[in-house]
Amino acid sequence: MNENNIKIQRNLWENPWGYVESFFIGTGLIITGLFLEVFSTSGSAFTLSYPFNLIFLIGYVLVLFVLYKWFSTTQLIRWLTKVPASISSIVLVTVLVMIMGIIPQVSSENKIINNLGLNHITSNWAFLLILFQFLTCLGLISIKRILQFKWSNFGFILNHTGLFLALIAGILGTGDLQRLSLDVYEGKPSWIATDMNNQKVELPFAFYLKDFLIDEYNPKLALVDNKTGSIAHNDGKNLYLVEKGETYYFNNFEVKIDDFLPNAIRFGMRYEAVNEIGSPPAAKISVKNIENDAIQTAWISSGSFRYPYESLKISEDYSVVMTIPEVKKFSSDIDILTKEGERISTVLEVNKPFKYKGWKIYQLSYDDKMGKWSNLSVLELVKDPWLPLIYIGIFMMIAGAVYMFWMGNKITKNQ
Repeated sequence: MNENNIKIQRNLWENPWGYVESFFIGTGLIITGLFLEVFSTSGSAFTLSYPFNLIFLIGYVLVLFVLYKWFSTTQLIRWLTKVPASISSIVLVTVLVMIMGIIPQVSSENKIINNLGLNHITSNWAFLLILFQFLTCLGLISIKRILQFKWSNFGFILNHTGLFLALIAGILGTGDLQRLSLDVYEGKPSWIATDMNNQKVELPFAFYLKDFLIDEYNPKLALVDNKTGSIAHNDGKNLYLVEKGETYYFNNFEVKIDDFLPNAIRFGMRYEAVNEIGSPPAAKISVKNIENDAIQTAWISSGSFRYPYESLKISEDYSVVMTIPEVKKFSSDIDILTKEGERISTVLEVNKPFKYKGWKIYQLSYDDKMGKWSNLSVLELVKDPWLPLIYIGIFMMIAGAVYMFWMGNKITKNQ
């Protein structure tokens, strides 16, 4: 072995690797992860749940501390605390995230996509391995700055430590994340929910639905082509609300709404207002043909699960119909029943969850066939005990950015 080869070999082991070596190592991790996806029996990377994920987090942080404290002079640890290792892992993580945005994250008919696990990137071995490298870089750099603490580095420490906490909490928290669906019927307590795998889960409390409420907009009028069944005006958009006394124009027709009943049933030649399950909205309209002044008067209705719809044929080409009313908002008046005998009342609305013992309870849906007469409310329950740690990490990053901005202004003013 000549002197030049000895010198090159010595430099390879004595100096931290650069960008070429860093991307080579990162690509190797991704290839290794893809091989694991192909030959793994489970088809995706494992997830840890409590208490094993908490033990892993504590052990991982301790290992990082030991590695930096007593092995910081080794080639591997020196490389992991340098810029090339961080940049290469960030770039490769970004590439995988871009693949996640391109390839739908659902079961695919393409065998290559399924075998490589490209349809579940976030639980793919390749993604977790390269993310693990990035987290190790973040952790070691954060520990390095903490042990060499200076106030000038305080913003840097907050940013990097916060990102480390947010990422690792998001990864380890997947094993403890619970997302359940629960059907609750009026007048009946319910405590058996269903998870994402359609497995039954017994809750430590029950729900009692006192009333399910829906507010609807007025239905709309539409001119329909008798041959195609499509809406023949305004490109199917900006339809007219049904309101008593209003007059609208469709092509050569003038349509006046003489009467409107939100809940009605036909009695002979007319509709009468009733308060009955399944009673649909109805309107009495007068249609005038502007060309010949001919006038037609009739009742129309959007119908319901119980009664058929009614339209008015105003010519050989067109008919006037009433659309099904659109939902304005829906809510559930519920009681939460505990084993201790407590009864907690609340009203659930869409995008307004109720928090109870670590659970977020959402109004999800209802029996849309029954519409406003639905006696079923579908609730969603979400529990993510690691979410506070994610928030702490995010707030640390914000605080770090603010601190660095403030220090930068302070330095500028002093110059």
